[in-house]
Amino acid sequence: MLSLHNIYFQGVKGIDELELTLSDKQINVLIGSNGAGKTKTLEALYTLLLFTNKELSDYGLFSEDLIFDVCSISDKEIITTINKDKNHYTRIKEFLTSNVVTHTYPVVFLAAQNRGKISRSSHNTIRPLGTVTERKSKYFEHIIDSMKNNFSSLNMDTPIEEWIIQRANSSNYYQDDEDNRELELISLLNVLNRIDNRISNDKSSLKISGNNTVSLLIDNQKTELSALSSGFSSLIKIIQSIIAGYAFFTNSQQIEIVEGYVLIDEIESHLHIEWQTKILPILSEVFPNTHFIITTHSSLILSQLYNGSASKLIRKKNKVVNEEIPNASNFALIDLLQEAFNIDLNKIKIESTKSEYQKNAKKAILDLLGA
Repeated sequence: MLSLHNIYFQGVKGIDELELTLSDKQINVLIGSNGAGKTKTLEALYTLLLFTNKELSDYGLFSEDLIFDVCSISDKEIITTINKDKNHYTRIKEFLTSNVVTHTYPVVFLAAQNRGKISRSSHNTIRPLGTVTERKSKYFEHIIDSMKNNFSSLNMDTPIEEWIIQRANSSNYYQDDEDNRELELISLLNVLNRIDNRISNDKSSLKISGNNTVSLLIDNQKTELSALSSGFSSLIKIIQSIIAGYAFFTNSQQIEIVEGYVLIDEIESHLHIEWQTKILPILSEVFPNTHFIITTHSSLILSQLYNGSASKLIRKKNKVVNEEIPNASNFALIDLLQEAFNIDLNKIKIESTKSEYQKNAKKAILDLLGA
């Protein structure tokens, strides 16, 4: 995997300067107060990793649509928009300098919106996937277009039922290997089974009714996806989106063990408290060769960070830097809240108690005075 030490971004929209050093561990978690720049940091890192992937070299955009102006790693300029005509459509490879080290790892960004809902798809909205070339082109153009507007629902905007039905419609004996998408469905079932062995990973257990309702076999009971809780739906959406994103970069029969990068914004979004305490160990286990970069507001997420590193984003005038939180998983929850999020529960409790005491005392005096 690529080294993500000593990364410097200049001209980041909404931040200006951004300086980071990430761990080589499997999971990097970024936290910070509102306005610290967590999402913009994730978007900048995604742009760096995506632009240095060889698959994207011939795609392009206008330089003003990039989230930053310059990116350097270990003082070597990697990507620059300097001296590029903002009104000129530029291929991605033209933004790269001679110092760049390109790669072929999948790179997937999961936005925070639209995770907890499984919406029903109609016959009219489900289109054929097309050939491998058509699929890749459409996907890469879509994610580049998202950079021009916003990342808020990137890779979260395809309903999961529609995604499953599209792949099922492209899963038959007569298709070319590269266009047969059964492998994506099998990977999804295998991962879900590893998370909860009550979910069958037998491909025949995945059912699609005549009205496009998708069902899984859970505890030997046919269960519609739309009947699942929002928390579990959010977990399935995360898993499905990783597999879907990876499949545009690789045709591996075991997508879940492919090396790659996944960046997840506000991972706790729509997750029940129980799943917040489980999500990092789950992702680490079922995607063992994936490097995760994650943002969160949840101390419960950090409390289970056994195979990773946590750091806090801090604004220093016009620059944002990250400072490591050592051994985050070893903190008691109350201490973690103070160390990572500057929330002192003891102080809050004392102030709350004092306020309540003063309120009651005032009421008692007023009662004595007959007020």
